[in-house]
Amino acid sequence: MTTLNISSAPPSLAQGNDLRHDLVDAQVQVLSIYLDKRPPEHLVTALDRLIDCCRASFREEEALMSRLGGQIDPAHRDRHQTVMHQLSALRLGALDSDRGRLLASLILIDRELIAHIADAALVSAEG
Repeated sequence: MTTLNISSAPPSLAQGNDLRHDLVDAQVQVLSIYLDKRPPEHLVTALDRLIDCCRASFREEEALMSRLGGQIDPAHRDRHQTVMHQLSALRLGALDSDRGRLLASLILIDRELIAHIADAALVSAEG
């Protein structure tokens, strides 16, 4: 298994790892707020942070892909857009959704982000 030494990584790669860390932290915060049954307004605030973290992480990832290969895979960009759409829809309905529906949406988005982060980490380690 290939490991990545962040201390010697180029600044753009280290920044990407910081963005992924922020993204994971924001995911955990959203799920914790849900599990702690905190007020929906807290969930909306956490979702706003998660959306911002996703946007920044995806933008950095696309910029890195562009620098390395000159072209971004359209299917990969579509995946980014799908996740952003799911997050926006969840955020818009967070105050009105019942907890079961909210949990289903959180699980779907969490799985998408975990898979995406794992894929990005693998690509970074191989690159």
